[in-house]
Amino acid sequence: MCPISVQKVTKMRNSSNMVLLTFFGSTLPDRVNVRPIILRCYSCYSYGHGKSSCKEASRCGNSSALDLHSEEHCNAAAYCFHCRDAHQVRSRQCPRYRLEEDILQDGF
Repeated sequence: MCPISVQKVTKMRNSSNMVLLTFFGSTLPDRVNVRPIILRCYSCYSYGHGKSSCKEASRCGNSSALDLHSEEHCNAAAYCFHCRDAHQVRSRQCPRYRLEEDILQDGF
């Protein structure tokens, strides 16, 4: 959650760990506390962008299928397209998710 004084957070295009903070008003805060997060899209379930800026096809969070069925109505077996294992694509046990966690820990 961003403090009230932050108007906008923009990820810099050619950097994996830099963001531009735009503040309301003309007075800058004395300090900014930053908590890194894993950026994951909840439309295509790829990493590095959010749902609002997604340009990829939507996936089912359960089966990784590219059709338009909803996860709540999915009867298929759980399958992760990242690691090709039998768990939901958003699982925190996925090796791909754990890699993203390691990247965050090494970067900060």
